[in-house]
Amino acid sequence: MMRKRYAMPVAAPTLLLLLALLTQFGFSEGDAPPFKVWAPANTEKVMRDQPFPDGEAAAVLKLEAARNEYESGQAIVKAGETGLRKLQVSVGDLKRTDGPEKIGAEHIELFRQHYIEVKTSTTAAYPKGWYPDALIPLDGTLTVEPGHNQGIWVKVYVPKGQPAGVYTGELFLHETGEPTRIPVELTVWDFELTDESHAKTNFGVWGGPIQEAHGGVVGEEAWDYIEKYYWASVEHRLTPGYLPIPDADIEYYAERAPAYVNDPRVSAYRLPYYRTADGEPNIDKIKSLVDRLRAEGLLAKAYFYVGEIDEPTAAKYDRVRHITAALKQAAPDVPHLVTIQPVDELVGDLDIWVPSIDKFDPDFAKERQAAGDHVWWYTYVKPTHPFPSYHLDDDLVGTRLLAWMQHDYGVEGTLYWATTQFQKYASVNGTYQYVSRDVWTDPLAFPGANGDGYLFYPGTEVGVDGPIGTIRLEALRESMEDYEYLWLYESRLRETGARLGLGEAFPYRDAIRPFYDRLYDDIKAYDEGDPALVGEVRAALAREIVAEPLELPAIVAVRAPVDGVREVTVYAEPGANATLNGSALVPAGQGAGAHVEFTATLALSPGEHEVRIVVTKDGRVREIVRTIAVYETAAPYAIPLNEAETAQDVGRFTTSTVNLSASNDYATQGAASMKAEFRANTNFPNLRLWHAGAGFRSADWSGFEALEFDVYNPGETVQFYVKFSQTDGKSDDSFMQYVRAGSAETIRIPLRQVGLDLTKMRGIELWMWRQGAPVTLYLDHFRFASAAPGEPMTP
Repeated sequence: MMRKRYAMPVAAPTLLLLLALLTQFGFSEGDAPPFKVWAPANTEKVMRDQPFPDGEAAAVLKLEAARNEYESGQAIVKAGETGLRKLQVSVGDLKRTDGPEKIGAEHIELFRQHYIEVKTSTTAAYPKGWYPDALIPLDGTLTVEPGHNQGIWVKVYVPKGQPAGVYTGELFLHETGEPTRIPVELTVWDFELTDESHAKTNFGVWGGPIQEAHGGVVGEEAWDYIEKYYWASVEHRLTPGYLPIPDADIEYYAERAPAYVNDPRVSAYRLPYYRTADGEPNIDKIKSLVDRLRAEGLLAKAYFYVGEIDEPTAAKYDRVRHITAALKQAAPDVPHLVTIQPVDELVGDLDIWVPSIDKFDPDFAKERQAAGDHVWWYTYVKPTHPFPSYHLDDDLVGTRLLAWMQHDYGVEGTLYWATTQFQKYASVNGTYQYVSRDVWTDPLAFPGANGDGYLFYPGTEVGVDGPIGTIRLEALRESMEDYEYLWLYESRLRETGARLGLGEAFPYRDAIRPFYDRLYDDIKAYDEGDPALVGEVRAALAREIVAEPLELPAIVAVRAPVDGVREVTVYAEPGANATLNGSALVPAGQGAGAHVEFTATLALSPGEHEVRIVVTKDGRVREIVRTIAVYETAAPYAIPLNEAETAQDVGRFTTSTVNLSASNDYATQGAASMKAEFRANTNFPNLRLWHAGAGFRSADWSGFEALEFDVYNPGETVQFYVKFSQTDGKSDDSFMQYVRAGSAETIRIPLRQVGLDLTKMRGIELWMWRQGAPVTLYLDHFRFASAAPGEPMTP
């Protein structure tokens, strides 16, 4: 079951209607229908000119949601040869199929998808063209040009206390003759999401662009508009950073802060940071603010985030320490957030580490969390595809999956630099600055990434006196609601675990592991070609949440001890029996008399495998079904690529910017290693192992599972990249590596995650950014992990 990426997602749709019955539109035989309708998953962007998939399916918008949750669907209308001049769109109440309850039309909103042209693609993975983005409130009618698509976005809110069940209604489309009726089917799950979000966020709302976009408003009027965007973000479970309050006057700020901080939907907030006239931390003023807020009980959600030391390089580490010391003096009980991957050199100097998602190191993150620190992460202009992003010309699947990955890795918060950057960062007389931009036609707020920096549009263009949302924003809301599902499911697992005496040491995420694994192999290895999969896995998770475990509590955990192997452990009451796919399991151990464990070790090939576990005791039965996704193949054999053992081995690497030599130090295989000194003040110092016949034996690497090599770093924490290249020049440069100070690491890159033709490999390159001082690494034992023994790949 290889997870593959595609230029555009064109997988089989979840819902498709080809309106072939001409009488449905009141036309005589021989007339062409005026439009077709397709209802894809809400994780799919359908471009304005994208062909519909082949085939037919039931014309039903199928939605699923908990109470106190928003759920969205979409219907795509493709106009015929004559176009559509006045397509009327409406929706009625949703009525419960087995009861009198309903969800009124007042809880259902309709939007027109606005298309914006991408003229320069962010990445080669997605083409230029017209992408849907802004969601404009629908006034009841649509105009669609001949042959074009027009998306209709349907958003339903399920009120608190709404009875569970299936609710049905209709979406009406009417151009001429009888209306087309698209059934809407909403399943309301028997649980309710809290107003509180259990993941913290900082999604920046920039005031300046809002002021300009709404007519140059100033003063109180400007703050009223900023507040509109603030609450619009909060309503999508994305708390902005700063509170929408002027902060020069401490008393004014403190009097108005409770209205925001005490709202349960607000997850966190960024405190004002005051400087003296010479740019130093104003300790006295910071302390005055914090003391005032502490007296009101308003510090639990507060943190500092100082822009001056955003994404600090090693040259700024001393400044980080200086500012941290000042903040600790002024506010010892308020954490300090810095956007940086954890590094040994700054351990003890900040409280919240925030790496970009491509630099996230799960092991280091867990180490810092165990020591009492906190870990968030962020995405911005970079990384781009294949990493998840919020970019306009990228898939929505990655956007949606980031919250799943966040819960999986134990990341506590998410940061995003701007949601309202309606201006453009451009060169003016040789100096880059923000200038005016028509956000409705120009998707580049910042060079290199369409749509980055804004998730809202100003509504002035379409007669709305405030923010207009986007498809990307809705995907993020869905993602944050998915996080709440995961949080609730883990809470239910912990309740069951307490009954079984498992305690806090139990790895509860192993019990959620099968759900994660069905969706992704790695943070940048997921299948955007199957947009419906997220909904399918989410529905399976919802069914687990509503399952009644109390009569016979049981938990199933799945671990991967080695490649190609899954260890399934069932925890149940003492005296229970268990089977796996019909075969009896033998108890493996007993925990303090409160539970019994059954363990089965499964050797599995790549693909999806259904595992059915049945637990019984005293006539009670509990059935648990898991789909186990396996991506990797067991690969116990090492195939040498370059052993770095001789001068000839070292000589197969080519470089003009790295000093290479054989060394007797830090060898991991044989007696020698390769010493690589990356020169200082050099742009992109690199070394390459290239070309079949010279650097290695064959350009066909498709038979191997992974590339591995050993690194020892005698200096400070270092970051470098492993870049793969094809013989035609295509490359995949998405494999960033961190090696901690004074530590040895084995770098392992699964080749299934390399987005290239593995039968036509030019080779690998190890490179790093420009360094202010030389960086020395010792490299050894380059090899492939293989499922079968084979000849060395040395030339």
